[in-house]
Amino acid sequence: MKLRSFTSRVALAGAVAIVFLVVPTAPAQGEREQGRGGPDLSPDEQNLVKAIMLATSPAAKLKAAATLVEKHPKTSIRPRVAANLSDQIADVKDAAQKLALALDYQKVFKEQSEQDLIAPILIEAYASAGQPDQAFSTAAPFLARQPESLRLLVQLEIAGTDQARKKNNKFVDSSIQYGSKAIELLEANKKPAEMNDAAWTYYKGLLPNLYNSLGILKLAKGNLADAKASFIRATELAPADPFNYLMLAGILNDEYKSEAKQYQNLPAGPAKDAARNKVMTLMDATIDAYAHMIALSEGNAILQQVRQEYLQDLESFYKYRHNNSTAGMQQLIDKYKAPPK
Repeated sequence: MKLRSFTSRVALAGAVAIVFLVVPTAPAQGEREQGRGGPDLSPDEQNLVKAIMLATSPAAKLKAAATLVEKHPKTSIRPRVAANLSDQIADVKDAAQKLALALDYQKVFKEQSEQDLIAPILIEAYASAGQPDQAFSTAAPFLARQPESLRLLVQLEIAGTDQARKKNNKFVDSSIQYGSKAIELLEANKKPAEMNDAAWTYYKGLLPNLYNSLGILKLAKGNLADAKASFIRATELAPADPFNYLMLAGILNDEYKSEAKQYQNLPAGPAKDAARNKVMTLMDATIDAYAHMIALSEGNAILQQVRQEYLQDLESFYKYRHNNSTAGMQQLIDKYKAPPK
């Protein structure tokens, strides 16, 4: 029975589990309308606002907004302009362009409330542009002020997990902290006041993935017990996801081998008998996780190679527990197959 490393198991995460690395943008406060301004705006302010509205790109709008802010820094429409522009920058798909716009926005809108509007977007842009150091360093002061920024907490956990997959564990501790906080908010049903119902439903649906990421991060930290707990929770929330069982089976296999080695070194007696019972319990749990993974990954092209390897491991375990026979093994696998759609 092969002992698979953390790296070999997590390598599949990029293709299978971490499919939400770019969190879809959901306007923080619903659709914001710039408007033409109220009667308190001077004719020059109204003309400048009109120029912003007529601009055909976020960059052009930002340039027009800079003129408004420079000429009328205390204009009453400034908060609406700042909010509208932050939303438009958030919708930009290209990471490099989004990053450049967010940095330019910071130079124009310097009030703390305005900086807080663009901070999550800037941090996401840093992460998407492959600049994790800047993402995490920028996030720390923002989250100190707004510790329940759910969208940002999720994005940072995902970014940290992606770095862990690349063998960069620099952000593991922070990512565990942020991911745990995001899970806490979701499980406590603490919907942010500024988040609409559709966005909240989307984030609630990410819970299994967040537990999966948390498991990967804890594996990277070497915390097998907590990683196992995270993957078990992920299987409970997404029982049809084979990747959770792939990771869980690997951990249980590692745990079994460790306990079996200790058992073999014990002298005969009650302690060894108790150890054997523990080893057999772990083997049975590993068999169950293997069977789940093999059943649920049927037809999954990405997982076919590892599925065949796990099938060999399952057969070895199963034979050991059933008098060198595989009778009933296929029935066990079939029991866990997803029902046909």
